[in-house]
Amino acid sequence: MNVNKSKVSSLIYIKLINHITADKNNNDGFVIPQILVLIIGVSIAITGLISSSINRLTSSKLSSLELQSKNSTTSGINNIRSIFNNTKGAYYYFWLAKSCSQNTNNKECPPFGNASSSLWPGPFLKGQLPDLSRIYWSDSGNSWCDGLNSTQCPGRQVAPKCTYLGKTQSTPINWGYYISSLSGLLTGNDQAFSNQLSGTNRDHFQSFTLKSTDFVGSEDGGENSILIEGNTKPSSNSKIKSSTNKLRANIQVNKIVSESGFSYISAGENQRDRNSLFLGNLFVAGNKKGSIIWRKNLFSSTDCIKTKNLIGIKSASQLPDNTKGEGGLWVQPLLLPPPPSQKSQSSSWSLGAVVCTQNSSWKSWTNCRFMETSGWTSHKSKDRTVIVDDLIVSGKDSFFGIVTSDQSRVTLVVNGSIDLSNGGRICHRHGSPAAGCGSGKPQNLTILFQQPGKNSLPAIANTNGKQELKCSSNGGIDLVHNQNIPYNTFILSNSGHSDSREPISAFIYATDTTLTTSHSPVKYYQVPKAGSKLLVRTRGLYSYINNPESYSSQDRTPRLIKSYYNKPIPFNKATKPYGGYTYHLIAIGSRSYSSNPGENTMLNMALITDPSQNNYWLVGLDVKQYDAKFVIGNTNGRTWVKYLGRSPYGRTRYGRTWISYYGIDLKEYKPKDLYIVGAAWMKNICLDKYGNGKVFWDFKKDFQKDLVKRYSNNPKYNYGVPYYRGKSIRLWDTLRDFN
Repeated sequence: MNVNKSKVSSLIYIKLINHITADKNNNDGFVIPQILVLIIGVSIAITGLISSSINRLTSSKLSSLELQSKNSTTSGINNIRSIFNNTKGAYYYFWLAKSCSQNTNNKECPPFGNASSSLWPGPFLKGQLPDLSRIYWSDSGNSWCDGLNSTQCPGRQVAPKCTYLGKTQSTPINWGYYISSLSGLLTGNDQAFSNQLSGTNRDHFQSFTLKSTDFVGSEDGGENSILIEGNTKPSSNSKIKSSTNKLRANIQVNKIVSESGFSYISAGENQRDRNSLFLGNLFVAGNKKGSIIWRKNLFSSTDCIKTKNLIGIKSASQLPDNTKGEGGLWVQPLLLPPPPSQKSQSSSWSLGAVVCTQNSSWKSWTNCRFMETSGWTSHKSKDRTVIVDDLIVSGKDSFFGIVTSDQSRVTLVVNGSIDLSNGGRICHRHGSPAAGCGSGKPQNLTILFQQPGKNSLPAIANTNGKQELKCSSNGGIDLVHNQNIPYNTFILSNSGHSDSREPISAFIYATDTTLTTSHSPVKYYQVPKAGSKLLVRTRGLYSYINNPESYSSQDRTPRLIKSYYNKPIPFNKATKPYGGYTYHLIAIGSRSYSSNPGENTMLNMALITDPSQNNYWLVGLDVKQYDAKFVIGNTNGRTWVKYLGRSPYGRTRYGRTWISYYGIDLKEYKPKDLYIVGAAWMKNICLDKYGNGKVFWDFKKDFQKDLVKRYSNNPKYNYGVPYYRGKSIRLWDTLRDFN
């Protein structure tokens, strides 16, 4: 438009000159002064227009440079998001970092605030991203460190040391490489964009400088505030900044747990746990996509290669295929979700001690079928809570029945221990008591444990034994110190009929409880019988009940069996009940004063064996009100030990078996395959040695989303191996420096 005006003014100017010339020829001198004044005015106007055009051109050029620098900051932010959102490596952990570039003013650096360099966010290091595998979330609630000092327990590792263990060996994560590959971002040097197109030549190029990153939040996510400067520089001199744009962008950081990252198995409660995981005979089944979380700090990358041996896995094929991104074993003390809440509107019952045998499972007074009869028929449209003390299901065809549906889910709260053995099972059915065992959906049955235990015997209710149990390197459980009575346990030696592959189907949340699937390594087991004592397992220890089919709750409550040295005896381990020899327990029994086997043996005795030599004995017990202790000599004139030979069916002089006098009935039992559907988040998970039957754990597709849905879509129950993603931009603020 200004150009057109200039053309018009020029034409006017030319016409004026011509008019002056004509006036001169006409000797009309009066007009000349007027025309000169007019010429001067037009000249000033033309000069103003030319000046305006020049200024506009300059301003347009400056605006273009400013726009280019703004584009640089935008491109820089997008570049950083692309790098940190990379799920192929460990870059996404840097979303959790605070950092500051080498040439950034300290006032623009984020606050670090921790005196200890081992705690997040780590030491203040200008020009470098931190090694997040050497930094720890603080243990504010003392739940992880459990009273240990900062040297023994700095907290929970922010990032892992190792990759997945699966089809291939776990390897150290090369954090040095990741930090080095990103070091250029924080040196203070410009990161130039390629502006050059083929056949073109541009006067300026664009670049950006990352000033700082400032994550505020937790491992569940938060915001990272990125301070960045975009620059435009002449191609002829990269030291000159033609224009700059400083930007602060706050990016929301979300924690995401994928299908392969979701935890079907989680073991490890605190830093004191020694060996909290043994997977010897585990075989992942079903979808085979998911994770096993070993909540444990690894202080050295050399520990990665040791993991496979520590968990007792014989073959990598037993785990998810990590080469296909399907999960595997992950070692890192991830934050556990809180205990599931019990809805106030749910129906609730307390059943006391429940003992289910082949005979009593069908009797109403035992409550073995309560949750599939009275506890189901009138409550099909609401969630239910059932509380038991100790739950013992022992012997062939014994069961504890539960019916659930999507409209009527069950939370089973256990005050004591669970013992499923020798054919006993929890029969979880879907929608009907007529449905098959194991048909129930795992998300519809939650099993919780109360610790340290609230059963009716004060000698068993103990508060000091939290750290007493660990996984044995040979499978099963073992005692750490054998000084205190351990916390409650879930002994899952049987799931259902092996021929039908009946699984136990549940979500087990018991982060201070030990789960084991091991069997006692003996040929026989004791058959439950009305009126007779029964050997059981509670708190991972050998125990007994006075009468499995008694109407008295106290008769059905487990009592501990202790060695001559007054020590608890761990289940499934060769023990020293007396002297220096090791034995395994098989059964416990009593005889009356009137029964006469022909020898004056003790009235209470335990059947023990040395499997390596195939020898059997009856050994005397001193039975008190709340426990029984092995003796080591004749007591009250009665013989304390009786050798039975190489069979437990050794006979008296009268031709009757010794064990029959003590009410002991035996059956042979061989370990069978075990089937599990669902998830277990426990303190210790101690499976059996490879070869003692197999444990098929179904990593069921859709269980992850179904579980989260049950608990009101609480993302905390989407628990597993996370990756982090910078998603929505919460703030976009262009900054100006005024000096």
